[in-house]
Amino acid sequence: MKKALASLALGVLLAGSLNAAEKQDPRLELMKDMRTMMDAMEQIQRGGLYSSTEEMKSGVKKLQGTLKSLEGEEVKVILPKDQVYAYKFAQKSAHMLRLYSDDLVTSVDAGRMDDALEDYTLMLKQCMSCHIRIRNW
Repeated sequence: MKKALASLALGVLLAGSLNAAEKQDPRLELMKDMRTMMDAMEQIQRGGLYSSTEEMKSGVKKLQGTLKSLEGEEVKVILPKDQVYAYKFAQKSAHMLRLYSDDLVTSVDAGRMDDALEDYTLMLKQCMSCHIRIRNW
């Protein structure tokens, strides 16, 4: 009976520690998403330079997978508290990134690489605009 109780207590303790490990600091998760966004932009650019439409599409998919972190409430933990517009600006940036990246895929599928390059440029401008305004560069 004592062994069973001890095993049960150990199991509860381990389960609790695993649950705590899953709930990471939201700042770390957001910063991880930001790095993934940068990697995705590099992948899209690399695909364009090497005429690899599949790599470009894969980069778009990777980028769009991270946009939920900018669209949700969690983004508020990394935004400056003294800038009232920061949250709305981050949401708008995420919306525009989704719009431009969808258009990039449409352009690639239609073989319009000039339009895809323009979409990539607009996406990069969205990234830089957010970093300049919110991060005070």
